[in-house]
Amino acid sequence: MYDNHYTEQDRPVAGSAAPVTDEKSDVDIRGLFLVLWRRKWIIINTVIFAVVLAVIVVLQLTPRYTAQAILAIETRQNRVVDLEAVMSGMGTDQAAIKTEIDVLESRRLIGKLVDRLKLVEDPEFNMDLIEGGGFLSAINPLSYMPDAWSNAILGKNNANSTPEELAQATRARVIDQVLGQLSVTNPPRSYTLQISAESTSAKKAAIIANALANLYLTDQLEVKFEATERANEWLNERVYELREKVRQSEEAAQQFREVNRLIQTQSAGLVNDQQLAQLNTQLVTARTELARIEARERQIEQNIINGTVEESGLLEVVQSPLIQRLKEQESEVRRSRAELATRYGPKHPRMMNVEAELGDIKNKITLEVNKIVAGIRGEAEVAAIRVGTLEQNLEALKQESFKNSRAQVKMRELDREAEANRLLLQTFLTRFKETSSQDGIQQADARIISTADTPTQASFPKRKLMVLLATFAGCGLGVALAFLLEALDNGYRSPEHLRQDLGLRPLGMIPLVGKTVLQSGGPEKYIVSKPSSSFAEAHRSIHASLMFSGTGGSTPKLLAVTSSVPGEGKSTATLCLAHILGRTGLKVLVVEADLRRPVLRKRLNIDEEKYASVNSVLAGAAGNGKQSIFKEELTNIDILWAEREDNPQKRFAGPAFKQFLSEARKQYDLVLIDTPPIMAVSDAMIIAKSADSIMFVVQWEATAKGIVKTAVKQLQQTGIPLAGAVLTQVDVKRHRGYGYGDQGYYYGGKSNYYTN
Repeated sequence: MYDNHYTEQDRPVAGSAAPVTDEKSDVDIRGLFLVLWRRKWIIINTVIFAVVLAVIVVLQLTPRYTAQAILAIETRQNRVVDLEAVMSGMGTDQAAIKTEIDVLESRRLIGKLVDRLKLVEDPEFNMDLIEGGGFLSAINPLSYMPDAWSNAILGKNNANSTPEELAQATRARVIDQVLGQLSVTNPPRSYTLQISAESTSAKKAAIIANALANLYLTDQLEVKFEATERANEWLNERVYELREKVRQSEEAAQQFREVNRLIQTQSAGLVNDQQLAQLNTQLVTARTELARIEARERQIEQNIINGTVEESGLLEVVQSPLIQRLKEQESEVRRSRAELATRYGPKHPRMMNVEAELGDIKNKITLEVNKIVAGIRGEAEVAAIRVGTLEQNLEALKQESFKNSRAQVKMRELDREAEANRLLLQTFLTRFKETSSQDGIQQADARIISTADTPTQASFPKRKLMVLLATFAGCGLGVALAFLLEALDNGYRSPEHLRQDLGLRPLGMIPLVGKTVLQSGGPEKYIVSKPSSSFAEAHRSIHASLMFSGTGGSTPKLLAVTSSVPGEGKSTATLCLAHILGRTGLKVLVVEADLRRPVLRKRLNIDEEKYASVNSVLAGAAGNGKQSIFKEELTNIDILWAEREDNPQKRFAGPAFKQFLSEARKQYDLVLIDTPPIMAVSDAMIIAKSADSIMFVVQWEATAKGIVKTAVKQLQQTGIPLAGAVLTQVDVKRHRGYGYGDQGYYYGGKSNYYTN
């Protein structure tokens, strides 16, 4: 009939609790779902609250529109002419793109945007223009203070500010507001810049985005124009300076050239160098000629000494026309003499005439030869004089050349300086002309590839998304709250929890009876009138567990019933258990040992004059025959009620109480002692020493775990074995939702076994 799943090994040792296991089990998925199911209304209500709150907030938010313009960074530059620009094109690395984003978000450019669109006069960006200040101003306590107080708190000093300073401060706040509603992004692996502008007006958002894009391109051109203009000004100044420097260097070179008489032709260098070269050439030629003439002179002198001048074959002699004619005449005379000699003797007049004529011709030849020799000697002298003169002139030119060479070192330095200045002037002049020609051909480094259109839908708030996120957030918060409440729940709901935490043997669970039952006579009458109810079956299960809870597996005859604190159903459980056992034919005695707060007399309407109390029995006054023990008619159980007493420990510590229990053990099958709560008074510990075992009562879910643990530790100090623990006032409907699978699961279900 009764299921008892505990073996001898599971029973606690007398005087101590069973060891608490500390084994780490796997995550109980089913247990987690059961927690969510038990707390489902917490989760549902949290989700509903979050969704309703999100809907209210979304409906209260002012719609905002976002317009987007897209710029493309030019990676290729168009060049009308092949001129180097003053400012190079924009870089395409990540740092350069980030720099351009910073330029777009700079206060200087946004300030131009504010001035162009007159956003200082727009209430959306200038909060000072909003009448009443709006909702934020309404909840701001500073708005209700005088201006002097609020300025002192915020550290402002507007009293000494000029109108211009106040206007600048207002413009700065508007710039901050505009920056907060602008964003510039660069998509990954792209050379585009996306300018997004947010506003409460769709048209205004598009105007702001397009205006900022145009301002950015205009700003790029202005920067290039300014750079070109500054470069032109600087180059112009440098060209003027270089022109003056070239003039000065050329004048210095020319002046030095004139002072040092460094006359230079266009093709052959200095005149002095040319003269030196020519004179040197002439000297070489003169020396050669002198050597030739001296050689001829020496040859002639030798011929004169030998007397063979005429036969020497001198070129001048041979080539002399006069000598040639004289030679011809001499030959003719000799031929005539040869002819006359054949006819005449030497003394012949004709022979003598021929000889005289021949001698005259020879004399003439000799005279002419002598003239030639004298001429050659004269040429030798002239050549020697010319060589000497040339040598003197050459030496003078050399001295002058050395002087000019020293001057040329300085001259070349001056020429190099003048040439360098001319080259630098030419470079700067060329660059100046190039930069001057770039004024009208500047182009921006970016272009607009998509203008901002007027948005048709609000970008904020995204109502569906926000409600959906609120739903998920509410669900998550509800789940977290459910587990938090589960963790903060400090009561016991299952007998198995008592076993795990305290090492107590679970004896059973007593369902909570309804208010109608309490109003109709209480649980003790209900259990008598409904013996087939789940409430009655719970007490039978407790008795079945008690049958094997004593030492050696025996059934205790003196059972003390106690709890941690008052109100846990200890007295009710004692009476109901006694009624169930009384109906089985057992002889049961209920002893009310709580002398500080007795309840049974009023609860059972016991006549104090007619029926004896525990106080009178222990005092020995019940044996006079006037009083008897109260007997319940329906179940035949005996009940000893108690009277209030200030010092009950004297009663229970005396020998009379032990003697009384000894007699009761002999006369009854079971004696149930209803003791006071452990945490309230110490009477229960004294009473428990006289009992065979202790049944510990714990109210389901209500009694804190710490209190229960402390009470159990105090009971363990008595050395009396704890039969086990009983959970009382179990809400079977809620308990069924926990899914523990114990008796309470079936108590709350629709079973044909019970008639409730």
